[in-house]
Amino acid sequence: MDAQPALKVLLVEDDPMVLEIHDTIVSGVPGFTVVGHARDGRTALEMIPKLKPDIIILDVYMPGRDGMDVFKEIRSLDTPVDVIMVTAAEDSSTVVTSRRLGAFDYIIKPFRFERLRASLESYRDAHYSRSRGRFCQDDIDRAWHMRKSQPAEEAELPKGIQSPTLDTLSEYLRQRAADELSTEQIASELGISRMTVSRYLEFLVDSGSVTARLDYSTGGRPRSLYRWTGV
Repeated sequence: MDAQPALKVLLVEDDPMVLEIHDTIVSGVPGFTVVGHARDGRTALEMIPKLKPDIIILDVYMPGRDGMDVFKEIRSLDTPVDVIMVTAAEDSSTVVTSRRLGAFDYIIKPFRFERLRASLESYRDAHYSRSRGRFCQDDIDRAWHMRKSQPAEEAELPKGIQSPTLDTLSEYLRQRAADELSTEQIASELGISRMTVSRYLEFLVDSGSVTARLDYSTGGRPRSLYRWTGV
């Protein structure tokens, strides 16, 4: 691929932890740079003309002006920006409306991180083809159907371990790699039950991605502390 200026991305998401996860994913895809974060629709609409992003990663459920309101205003103003919806909204009305408004892609939370990466890679290829002034059929297929950008299927996970939850927990631990964390702390910050967190931590320890040690400093029953190793 010839050297091209990095595509500017505005992240619009009200959950600060999810926002940081999105930032990590986008920043890890060659050809993209995150130029701003917005945690509500009003702020996003104020930032767009200032930052002039190429593409917006847009949530639906936000305080004040929601993502669909933002998307409709973008289109009503004929703002030259593309949109990838990343949201928990799975009702047909929202999905169909997003498609009609011209969303490049629609990703339902929770999702596998590779899914967003694949979408960004497809968008990047389509954008660079557009900048050349013409498309071939393969370019259109990548842009509209992502036929050549979907990640390969990973090995089957054990029963009770789901990819979206595993990805969410792994990314959280990766970002906190310098810390030793308890099951209770992880469960509280992610909004996942302690039983579920314990099951996934056992899997990650067995796989070598996480280490565990017993902490006796509490003076009572020892607790397990976990740390991401990156293996």
